[in-house]
This record gives sequence, C-alpha cells and structure tokens, in this order.
Amino acid sequence: MRAVWKKRPMALVVAVVLVLGIVATVLMWTLRTREPKPDELAATRYGFNTDGGAAWAPESGRLVMTKRGAREHIAIGFRFRTRAAIERLDGRALELRLAVRTIGPCGADAGWTVQPAGGGASPSVRGLPKEAQPYVAVTEGQTCTETLVRIGSASPEELAPGQDYTVTTDIPAGTGNPIGATLTVARRTTDDCDRKATAECVTGTVASDGPDVEELVSADRGWQFNGNGCRRWFADATTSFPCLPDRGARIMTLGDSITAGAIGDHTWRYWAWQKLDPSSHPTWVGSKTETWTGDYAVPHTQWASKHDAQSGVSAATVVGWVPGLMASERPDIVMIDLGTNDTHPLFGADAAAAAASLERIVDEVQTANPRAQILLAQPDGHHDVALSIMAQLAVRIAGIAAARTTSDSLVSIVDLRTGWNRDVDTYDGTHPTQAGEYFIASRFVNRLSGTYAYGRVFGSVPKPPVPAAPTDVKALAQDGGLLMAWDRVPQSSEYRVYLRDSTSGGQFERVEAGSRELVWGTKELVLGHEYDYYVTSVQAERESEPSKIGSFRAR
Repeated sequence: MRAVWKKRPMALVVAVVLVLGIVATVLMWTLRTREPKPDELAATRYGFNTDGGAAWAPESGRLVMTKRGAREHIAIGFRFRTRAAIERLDGRALELRLAVRTIGPCGADAGWTVQPAGGGASPSVRGLPKEAQPYVAVTEGQTCTETLVRIGSASPEELAPGQDYTVTTDIPAGTGNPIGATLTVARRTTDDCDRKATAECVTGTVASDGPDVEELVSADRGWQFNGNGCRRWFADATTSFPCLPDRGARIMTLGDSITAGAIGDHTWRYWAWQKLDPSSHPTWVGSKTETWTGDYAVPHTQWASKHDAQSGVSAATVVGWVPGLMASERPDIVMIDLGTNDTHPLFGADAAAAAASLERIVDEVQTANPRAQILLAQPDGHHDVALSIMAQLAVRIAGIAAARTTSDSLVSIVDLRTGWNRDVDTYDGTHPTQAGEYFIASRFVNRLSGTYAYGRVFGSVPKPPVPAAPTDVKALAQDGGLLMAWDRVPQSSEYRVYLRDSTSGGQFERVEAGSRELVWGTKELVLGHEYDYYVTSVQAERESEPSKIGSFRAR
C-alpha cells in the first residue's frame, strides 16, 4: 500500500493531545573508568591547555592545609594516570615536599618540629599502602623561617595507576605565622632512605630543583596562602586551581532546548543529577524548573530540576541574562551548552560571532564570581548547519578556554562532538534522545570528576531503552479513505503505521515510516473490507512494541 495523502483535516477527528508517554526508570550503573591512552594529549584529557611537565610525576591531585590549634593538618592527594608514569620513577622514591614560610623571629619555637615540645606523638602519615613504605619527615628549609615537610613512598612500585591516594598528617606548628607555601613532587634515590627503623627518609641530600623536582603549587601558581586553603593541581598545568567543596557546590546550567528539554524528556540534567547527587549532593540553581512545553518524564518536584536554559535562545541573548543570574543564583560551577542556535540560518551568526558571544558569557561569569569554575561545551550543532562551521566553533571555544582560564577560575571544554551519532543520539538531527541525554550527561560528569575532582565518573553509558508505544490511537474511515491519529511519544524520531486486510486474510504491512507527524491517512482501501491496524514509535534506531491493535471497516 502507498499513502497518497497526509495531514488532511477531517471534521470528525478528535484533536491530538500531547501526553506524557515515558514512565520513569531507575537505572543502576557500574562505575568504570575508561582505559587511559598513553599518547593522549593532556589538553584533551583536562579540557585546558598545559605546558608538559615531568613524565614521571603523578597526573594530578590536591593540597589541603588547615590550622588546628597548635597543629597544622595537611592532606595531599595524588594519582598516577598510567603504569608507565610510575615506571618512569626508575625505582626511586616518590616524595611530595611542602615548604611553608613563616614570619620570624627565627628560633626553635617559630618553626615546625618532628617532636612537639612537651612530648607527644611524632607526625604520622596515612593513606599510602603499607607495602609502599610511606614516611614523613619535617626539617628546616632553606632559611630559619621555612619548614620543609616531606611525605613520600620508598617503594613506588607498590602504587597503582588510576588510584586516588590521599595522604594526611598533623604537624606540630610553631608560633610563626604562615605566609606562603610551595608544594613540589620529587623522585629521589632510595639509597637516601634509612630503612633500619621506620623507613623515614630523613637522611641524604634533598635537591630543591632540577629534572627530578616538579613544582605543583606556589604563589606563582595562583595560591594566596594564609595558613588555610585548598588547591587542585596538575603536574603539567601552568597553575593550580581552587578546590570545589566536596559537597553542596552550587551548579547553574546555561543552554537552549538541548539543555531545557521538552515535555516528557528526562533531559541530560536529570542523568547528571542522578550521578552527582549520591556522591557530592550539589545544589542545582536556576530560575526555571520545567521544560518549555511542560513537565519531565520524572516530575520536576522529584529531582533537582532548576536550570537557566530556554528553547530557541542564542548565546548572544544569554549574555544579557548572566549578570542577574549570577547575582541571584551565586553558582560555584557554571555549565554552558550554547552556540547551536547562533549558527543556525535563522540567527545568521557565523562561528566567530557565536564564539564572541560565548566569550562574553564567560567574562560576565568571572566578573561576577572570579572563582567560578566553568565547563564550556563544544556542541555538535543543528542539522541544518554545516559540520565545518561547528568544527570552526569548536576550535574557537578551545581558544576561549585557554585565554579565559585564570589561577582562580578554570575554564574547561566539554567535547560533545566526538562520538556523537545523530542517528542514535538525536530524534531530529539536533535534539537528544535518551541515548543522547546519557551522552551529554556523561561528558559533563566525567569532566567534573576528572578535571575538577568533583563527584565520580559517570561509568558505562547505558543502552538506550526501547521507546514506548503510541497510545490513544484513533482511526476514522469514511468516503473510501482512512485517517489515523495518535498521541506523541517523547523523543520519537519516527512513527510506523501497519495495516492488514483481514477480509482477504492478509498479513500486517508497514504502510508508513520516516515521519514524525502524529497523523496518517490513505484512500487506497477496498470498500467493505475489514482492516486491522497498529502504530509503533522509533527512537535511537529501536522500535517500540505495537500499540493496541484496532479494527475498522472501509466505507
């Protein structure tokens, strides 16, 4: 059979009403970190430009210092990315060195000591495996007003790649007021380490610079230290960055319909919330709670649905919103996915103009909060826009991240282009299916985890679900023709109509496919014959179960 007309109005057809068609699904994911690529550029991993760094150094970590009465609490986290990096230590000890500078006067009571006055426990180290022979040593630095705290592992081969280690120690602090600190990582020969007793590496010469010492945190790397603070560092970055709070960070999302969603969608924000909430409990902020057409697949009252995205909006328009939103929402993290509409022919902006608007948004965010951490997406774009234009925009967005990153505000790119499959991840070439929602959420969540040490990795991306079947399918047969209508299934890329001539004993045949319209009609019927029908929906190349089978007689 062949459809000869569609969308023809008929007076007796009941108007098609949009209804919610997806039941909320709770999905359990197994956490899985992707296999590291030894030759992957650091800028690709982190989303910002780097300057190389020592090949043997840990990939990243953080430094926390907290004054606790007469003691200084120190926590140093680090992670090796690959086994190859650990092997580049060449069997030498790994040592993290914290040099703390104080205001005089010189004297034993001004600095920090291994044994506190009046007795008490020596500093201890926690967090490294016992087999790695961890140690801590506190000595005088290069001047009488500098104290050198050395924490390390005499057997680095016992460390594992991809493992986050956090070493903590409490050091008796003197009366001197701390005014500065520098954290470096070093590799040193194990011959320097005295293993006869507690394996404390307190003997031997400690080099302060050279190829075996790499600076991680310092005043030159953005840390204004007054005795308390936290910095996130990368061995091959040009600066360190402020740590995000372990829990409760305020997240604001700026975007268009891809972020806002439509009625019946989950949106990528929902999947990001579901992954981040158990580990970090962020506060999602924004002036909106629903989609531009109604509520979500999971009602907005049941999850942290606040956002600042709007269907059809361009980056050029959002620029004007940012000062007010920053004042009212006070975010710590700003996630931006804009530029798709700017480059559409209706808006007429090229890649350069779209990038200029995005840079103005970043500038407004940093002006309002110089310590805001910004995730800037590289969108795949609208299906009507040439891929070459979106490639140009992606390059310019990477340039924005490099130019706008400061020692207090890390601007990191989120690649939404590589691996994006419009046939699977969109239902119309632009807007995401549930598979596309998973994809976008995983890229943002993994960027937060890998670059900002916030939350945890997204884990394996679930397969897209089988879509729901259309409901409330109606058929009207008159004047030798047929008109069918049904309710919308959110994110369907097409509907398929099946008919069979039961009078002739025929089988079901697909008579319509490829259309997202909610009506279909034909005049190719045999008068007096009985027909059966059903409709299916398609999403991410998966077809739903049939709708309820109906029947009619051709008149």
